[in-house]
Amino acid sequence: MYCAQCGRRNDEDAAFCERCGADLRSMPRPQGTPPAVPPPEMPPPPMYRPPARPRAWWYPIGVWVILSAFFLFIDLLSAGVDFAYFVIGILGIFMVGFPLLRRLEEWSAQRRGGPPR
Repeated sequence: MYCAQCGRRNDEDAAFCERCGADLRSMPRPQGTPPAVPPPEMPPPPMYRPPARPRAWWYPIGVWVILSAFFLFIDLLSAGVDFAYFVIGILGIFMVGFPLLRRLEEWSAQRRGGPPR
């Protein structure tokens, strides 16, 4: 126990300070060790993410053109060149080609490790 008057360390069962003679019984006794203050939590270090590569604007357009040509070729060969089939083929390209490109783009982004859009 430390004396509040002079700061000298005394025995725990001492009634008076060995140096200055102050009454140690009237001083409040500490109740065990004071609770340890936990250190402030440090945020985890940021994870390294490689810089994103610029997206090629022509990539989805090129894939769409190739798919469109493929579906148009299949449509024209199936029943001859008829105007109704031509319109249905173009609609099919738009209804199938764009969602297919979207899925392909998401898959490509996931393979590169980028966030899906």
